[in-house]
Amino acid sequence: MKPHLPSPVDKTKRSVSFLKKLIFILVLTPFILFGVYLAIVSRSIINTDPITVDQRFALSSSLKSPYADILKGAFEYSFVFCGDPHMHAEGDGNFPQLDEFIRANRANFAIFGGDLTFLGEEPEYKNFVKHAKALTVSAYPAIGTHELYNNGWEYYWRNLGPSSYAFNGGNARFIVIDTASGAIGTKQMEWIHKELRENKQPLLFVISHEPIYGGSHGIYDFPKTAERTELIAMFEKYKVNYVLEGHYHGYVEVTVNGVHYITSGSFSDGLLDSGIRHFLYLRVFGPNVTVQQVPLTGAPVAYNTGNV
Repeated sequence: MKPHLPSPVDKTKRSVSFLKKLIFILVLTPFILFGVYLAIVSRSIINTDPITVDQRFALSSSLKSPYADILKGAFEYSFVFCGDPHMHAEGDGNFPQLDEFIRANRANFAIFGGDLTFLGEEPEYKNFVKHAKALTVSAYPAIGTHELYNNGWEYYWRNLGPSSYAFNGGNARFIVIDTASGAIGTKQMEWIHKELRENKQPLLFVISHEPIYGGSHGIYDFPKTAERTELIAMFEKYKVNYVLEGHYHGYVEVTVNGVHYITSGSFSDGLLDSGIRHFLYLRVFGPNVTVQQVPLTGAPVAYNTGNV
């Protein structure tokens, strides 16, 4: 029996079929690659953490805070405030310059105003913690929006503890609040009210990542909700002296009804939206507080004082 040989018509049909499959693959491939690209990019820029501020506060309340009081009884001291370090998994950011300034000026502690990491990933947390611990002084962090990327809250509390806490520093009470997702929540609001009401220290500082005032004409401010109105009313009622903020990457100073709202520029060595890279140097002498912007390339500038 003779083998069946494909006819010219069969060969043509097969060629057409193969060509159709090839065209389909070639047309579809860019869409597949684009989808993969979007998945990678979205992982980097989208807040994928489903944990709410209420849930974060509930867990924070159950954790033992590692942030102890400092300088008990002191009325003359100084500290630095750094906004938005945006640490990557590797690199020292601007920590060496910061510590050089701390040692030269005998600053007593450091506060970081959120966005400690760039993508909220655990290696970035590890890198921040490593460099914060290497400072000459104790470091007190706040949680920022970037800490919620890629389910970053899990890494935050495991590496840094609570996102809401308070401590005494010299003659001041420092209340670190969680504004990372643009909300306060009922329980945290009650806690803030209690902290303000029961404060016994002459000076009051509040640390907030999102600016209550001072986010470039409101663009980066905490959302204008009933919660913001309530916060402002409490700050004024209990005579908060300073609200130190980050998020905006530029220096802004606003005083509203006796409360000084100061937004620090970016401390990051890689991400800068406006202004110059700097941190703040605050000196306390009794009821008086002075604030300096310290550029990361030179000596302190823009010296100003505020009698509080």
